[in-house]
Amino acid sequence: MTRSRSFLRYILPVVLWGLLISVFSTGQFGAGYTFRILSAMVRFVYPDVSAETLAWLHVGLRKSAHMGEYFVFALLLWRALRREAAERWQTSWAAITIVLGVATAVLDELHQAHTRGRTGSVLDVGWDALGVALALVWLYWKQRRAASAL
Repeated sequence: MTRSRSFLRYILPVVLWGLLISVFSTGQFGAGYTFRILSAMVRFVYPDVSAETLAWLHVGLRKSAHMGEYFVFALLLWRALRREAAERWQTSWAAITIVLGVATAVLDELHQAHTRGRTGSVLDVGWDALGVALALVWLYWKQRRAASAL
């Protein structure tokens, strides 16, 4: 595979997903915006929903989004590291995925800390790291299962 083709297939998706994460860190996607959207959707289906329930749903949605963003990011990082390798699991790939995933999460929260209408949070880095860890656990489980089927 040529270098440019390898870049397009493996590296570009990581870069694009990282840019998407950065876009989600702008003031456009702050808590007020997501709360308004969620509130409208939930009230459409369940008009009598309490403010407390909406608040809990909102927290759950936002933290799930953190985990989901970084779950996908970890999968893309892993894929870029593995490329066409025959090996199913390498601890070094997992370590690099964790380091790059958490470093990206830290940079993302620093970006939010300096963005009007947003705040950076160490706890959110934890949710992001959990997304990375869950992706690696899932990959490990999936690859162990495939190996035992042989």
